Amino acid sequence: MADQLALLGIIATVVLGLGAIAATIYVFRKQSPRREFSYDLRATPLVSGAVRGSDRLTLAYDGSPVTNPYLVTLQLASSGRADITSSSFDGDKPILFELNVPILAEIEQTPSTSTVSAQLQYNGEGSVIQLPPSLLPKGFGIRASYVCDGEPTLEPKIELADITIRDGIRSFGEKNKLWLNAAVFAIGVAAAGLGALLAESIIFKGLTP
Repeated sequence: MADQLALLGIIATVVLGLGAIAATIYVFRKQSPRREFSYDLRATPLVSGAVRGSDRLTLAYDGSPVTNPYLVTLQLASSGRADITSSSFDGDKPILFELNVPILAEIEQTPSTSTVSAQLQYNGEGSVIQLPPSLLPKGFGIRASYVCDGEPTLEPKIELADITIRDGIRSFGEKNKLWLNAAVFAIGVAAAGLGALLAESIIFKGLTP
């Protein structure tokens, strides 16, 4: 009888462990979608309003007067577990980022790898940055910087079919934290099952003459 109970306890622990692993995979997949497009915009004033006399400064960029210059950095990433293909761009429409302030110039644009042709486009005037339909392999990203006249207010227009859109790009540490939390959950469930097995064994031995 004791052997049978011990065997049942081991089976229960194994089942709980497998369930914990399945739950870990489920949680990770929910928090890290198969195909995900992430974007992030940061804006930094080039002249601080706290500096005495800044209101009397005359600023210019390439000979043109600038009232309130900002350095704007736009980051994009294919942050899911699978590639985003060019066919995912619904209606073959580009992704648009309306900044609502004049863009004076592009300072730099750096892709995470030079083997991918995807590139942000800015036509030299206006306030819109666009990404034409492109293949965005998983893990691929672009970082671009611009000088704008005024603080931008971002209005993205992203039409991607069946793809999760994320405002903000998770760091490598945040992605690792997902795995860590899931692993802790799995270990906790397995430990609970083992504890229940040990408690059952102790109680059974106490009741056995």
